[in-house]
Amino acid sequence: MLEFEIKNEKDSLKLPALSFGTASFERSDSDEVYFELLDTFYKCGGRCIDTARVYCSWLEEGLDSSEGVIGRWMRARGNRDDIILCTKGGHPPIGEMERSRLSRAELEYDISRSLEVLGTDHIDVYFVHRDDERIPVEEIMPILNDFYRSGRARFLGASNWTAARIEAANKFALENGMEPFRVSQINYSLAHSSTDTFGDPTVVCMNLREFKWYQRNQFPVMAYCPQAKGFFAKLARGESMKNLPEGQFTSTANLARLARVKQLSMQENIPAAVIPLGYLNSQPFFVSSVFAASKDWQIKENMQAQDLKFDYKTIAFLENII
Repeated sequence: MLEFEIKNEKDSLKLPALSFGTASFERSDSDEVYFELLDTFYKCGGRCIDTARVYCSWLEEGLDSSEGVIGRWMRARGNRDDIILCTKGGHPPIGEMERSRLSRAELEYDISRSLEVLGTDHIDVYFVHRDDERIPVEEIMPILNDFYRSGRARFLGASNWTAARIEAANKFALENGMEPFRVSQINYSLAHSSTDTFGDPTVVCMNLREFKWYQRNQFPVMAYCPQAKGFFAKLARGESMKNLPEGQFTSTANLARLARVKQLSMQENIPAAVIPLGYLNSQPFFVSSVFAASKDWQIKENMQAQDLKFDYKTIAFLENII
């Protein structure tokens, strides 16, 4: 599997090209279903699992569901030491995205509760789930540094932070002997997207400015929605756009890229769902695709991309440049 080593003064880990996202682990009474998915991911070589404190809190009695399933699965399988466990805290209250939750008390609560629900004493990569640029990085980084120094977080990550804010935060951290961000989670896929796509101004999407920064700094990315919520795979199978929430991605540019995905899929006998993952594997900086799946066969299919890379001409073809 393609991987990238992140390291600091105390530790290192190899981040794989494919990570399993668990925002859809919504029910606390469905362990058998979710355990099967996690088992399949593990048997296929998957080791990096991504969750968040806020996941499923939008549902009645949904809070703790995603982290809870993962915690129970790791205990049942006895495999915590084999797993790269990522979770996130500091997300605004659902329905109040304009209100940040980045105070020390709020972040301390989130990481403590995550550790409790996951049943572990440390998070391998702990992400701040959203940013608030009204708050100076000088106030946020000391809190996160305490998580690192206490051993509760092996590495720190920024989720939905702009490159400019990550750079400012890391400059302050390094100048003051603190642990910086080592990885970033943003929306990134073959499909064009923006904050308008998601209807959420706190979301950060890959664009040319961000891309150039990541390339210049060789800073690793964990890309969420790497398959554009199934846009390419489902439409390539002939499903109707009208019935898909993924219809939010149906711009002229994305439909042109969809046509290229379908063509490459037929020519190379590669599943349409896998091609966007190979596309991200082929970027000039490391990308770990955080994919979601609700069926065993989807996981097995996606894991075909563990070592898949395309050459420059294929990337240009998919981007509809040539």
